[in-house]
Amino acid sequence: MAAPALVLAPLLLTIPAAVPARAAPPAAAIGPTAATLGCRLYFNDAGTGSSPTVWQDTFTLTQSPAEPKVGDTVTVTLTAPTGPDNGPVGLNAGDVPVNVTLALGGSLSGSATLRMSSYPARAVAPAEPLGPITATGTYFAAAAGAATLTVGRVTFANASATTHCSAAGDRDHKAAPVPTSIVEDFTVGGTGTATPPPSPSASATPSPSAKPSPSLPPPATDDPPTATDEVDTPAQPFGPKSVKLNCKTLSSLSAWTATHTLSMSPSNPGRGAKVTVSLKFSAGPKSGPVPVGAGDLVPKATVKVGGVGSGTVNLRGPAYGAIDAYAALPGATLTGTYTTARAGLVSLTVSNIVFDHPQVDTECNAGADPVTGPKETSIVAKFTVKSRAATDDEGEGGGGGNGDGGGSLPTTGEGGVTTLMLLWSSAALLLGVGLVVVLPRRRGILRS
Repeated sequence: MAAPALVLAPLLLTIPAAVPARAAPPAAAIGPTAATLGCRLYFNDAGTGSSPTVWQDTFTLTQSPAEPKVGDTVTVTLTAPTGPDNGPVGLNAGDVPVNVTLALGGSLSGSATLRMSSYPARAVAPAEPLGPITATGTYFAAAAGAATLTVGRVTFANASATTHCSAAGDRDHKAAPVPTSIVEDFTVGGTGTATPPPSPSASATPSPSAKPSPSLPPPATDDPPTATDEVDTPAQPFGPKSVKLNCKTLSSLSAWTATHTLSMSPSNPGRGAKVTVSLKFSAGPKSGPVPVGAGDLVPKATVKVGGVGSGTVNLRGPAYGAIDAYAALPGATLTGTYTTARAGLVSLTVSNIVFDHPQVDTECNAGADPVTGPKETSIVAKFTVKSRAATDDEGEGGGGGNGDGGGSLPTTGEGGVTTLMLLWSSAALLLGVGLVVVLPRRRGILRS
């Protein structure tokens, strides 16, 4: 009988390996459930919104683990198979990141943000559905008991035309959202309460299996930070993307189309950091009928700071070399700096681009008349300032602008008028000939 016993023993040892693992139960979910949301469009994410629309879709809200316990970090996912309809302008893939604000209720309190950083997945024509949405984030199960998850607001964060959606009906969905009907009821197991684990120190080595969770934007406050570190929030630079602007030289108007890129560094600075803002364009407009001497023409720009910041940043590029009449200006990179103050989301909007000349200038922006009716451009970038103080390598403030204290680009011409542009009318050409006569009589002081 000894031999059979030796055979059975190893068979018994293999039985546990064949039993399916039960440590991770299926994720709890609400839905699929049909719901209707109301939406409004916000240009540069400002104002009270316009162009109200309706978004009808089938939503599924999932969390894992399915039966969270006190102390768990829970992953939440919201899906929608259709997405809202696009507006009258086509979109490129990734133009519209999605942010979902989720309210925690019952035994839990606070909020969480679910994100889909690249949306839509493909280029979408005007008036077509944007396509499937999968937004994911996390929350910490701090207390036991009956709890709820409620989708409060969905934001489609296009840099120039943000859309905010909440419960059905037309209202200011950004400033006064109404919670949606997408609600999940569940129970957090265990007893008592738990404190979220502290953020790892910069010197700590993360576990290979650890999964970083998205963070909420730091609160807009000047209070001292309560954590030693925060998870980086991805910045949203603009471009490279083709942009059409209008330019004015003296009384002449002309269109200027170029590829623009607006970026910042560092992209997740602390409070009091010096941030470098850069604007790059692929080509400038064309010169007028008068040659320009080397060093006489300097590209400049004004960038408006919004969100938790305020004021303007002045950008400047290197002076151009000699330019022939009717020649296309080369591309340029303009830079400037400003100092962060408050923690939270900061927006950067190019409001004006000036080609500065000692005699007359050219102003370019989105206005039909860039001088008498200037309008901010669609070149908008965003980044998040952390609640911690700036580190040594982020430097201290100073430089060419002030993002939180005001300051503005000085006027660079009489009434803002200027000398470049092609397609001048015959009257402007005659005026250009006159300029050939007066150009040698330059003012002795260049504007900065």
